[in-house]
Amino acid sequence: MKQGGNSAILSATGAGNGAGLAILDVPVHKEEVDSKLDQAREQLLTLRRQQEELEQQKADLEELRRKQDEYARGKAEMIENISRALVTLEREQIQAQRLAGLCENTTTTFKDYLDQLQAINDEEWSSSSIRTELSRALGIIENSRLEYNRARTKLDCLNPSAGQPVLPVEKPVEGVDWNEMLRYARLGAAASAPLILAGTIWVMLFLALKN
Repeated sequence: MKQGGNSAILSATGAGNGAGLAILDVPVHKEEVDSKLDQAREQLLTLRRQQEELEQQKADLEELRRKQDEYARGKAEMIENISRALVTLEREQIQAQRLAGLCENTTTTFKDYLDQLQAINDEEWSSSSIRTELSRALGIIENSRLEYNRARTKLDCLNPSAGQPVLPVEKPVEGVDWNEMLRYARLGAAASAPLILAGTIWVMLFLALKN
């Protein structure tokens, strides 16, 4: 009676838990017990293998989810960064092209004015052409100065850095060229001679008429 009661309890417990190993009756013989034990061990090993497989699947899915999140964040981040960088680069490229064109045009203009300034040869001026040559030379100097100042407003490279004083161009100290001064004096006298002569004649006529 006691053994039969234990058998009924074990059967109810097994049925209530829904275990893979359904123990309907407690085995009586040793062979039956060994057989049931072997079955229980095999089912336990199967469950453990299934648990390991599920844990591995869970780890794989978690790694896949992590990579998906990393992909989504990284893609959005780099799209934003590269798009912003491209806008900046395009703006810098446009400014660089504009600056390059401005430098090229300014270089051509400066070379032209430099050639004109260096082509001025005051030693060939005569007394009859000194006024014309001076006016022409002064016009070239003034135009070159205007172009230079205009270029400085557009090109920072032509201006000294902030906080740095403008250093004057040092010129070697030279002695007085008396021959050059005498040449200019003669040119000036020759250019002024007609005026002086005309003034003298008018003064003499005025004095003669007054007397």
